[in-house]
Amino acid sequence: MAKALGITSKAYSNIENNVADVSVSRLYELADIFGVAPEYILNYQEKSSFTNHFNNYEGNKGINIMYQGCSTDQIKNIEEQIKKKSKQEASRLQAKTRNN
Repeated sequence: MAKALGITSKAYSNIENNVADVSVSRLYELADIFGVAPEYILNYQEKSSFTNHFNNYEGNKGINIMYQGCSTDQIKNIEEQIKKKSKQEASRLQAKTRNN
């Protein structure tokens, strides 16, 4: 990484260890190297949240759902969307079966 930025390993180590501040131009260089927006680097969280729980809703035989980087509200929203889509698909299949 230091070589890509044209700086010494020590200088890059200082950036990684928060010993040295990063200039705006250096931030854009880093973002370009990583292929992300500068905002992603600025908003990066050292510890991402990780949730692993087992759901056994009525009749689903248990589903192991793993989320990384999601808040509890986001997880609940995703679960509700999955339930809604599952019910819609079940209704669609039942209607198709009745028509055959």
